[in-house]
Amino acid sequence: MSKTTYQHLPGPVGDCLKPASLATTATVPVSPTSSLVFTTGHIGLNLATGALVRETAEAEFEAIFTCLDAALKNAGANRGLAQGYRFVSYLVSAEDEIVMQKVFRRMVPGHTPTWCTVLVKEINVPGMRAEIAAEGVLYHES
Repeated sequence: MSKTTYQHLPGPVGDCLKPASLATTATVPVSPTSSLVFTTGHIGLNLATGALVRETAEAEFEAIFTCLDAALKNAGANRGLAQGYRFVSYLVSAEDEIVMQKVFRRMVPGHTPTWCTVLVKEINVPGMRAEIAAEGVLYHES
């Protein structure tokens, strides 16, 4: 079985994590025909600039899911969020879960992955509402 492959998302978001030596995704072979992809937790960063997005809850969640989509695609999950089978969200406020789910359903209509939401006192980056991690699956040609 192949080794785990750790990767950085290219661009400003990946650059933000490089100094901390944190990978943004990991690909783990499960069988000869599939691998699992694990992302790091993502906060609301503008994918093009790396700037924090916190004007509204909706804008922040859209930025988070855009980063997660890019991280999954970068790891080989060409359908991005649609290949995510498990999400874990860390929210500062329970009221934001409704907004988060609304944004996700708009971005990935009809997709129903497993989901765990944890309420936390704060996110590591002050002022952010949420951090979300995803797991996806890659199917290889046999």
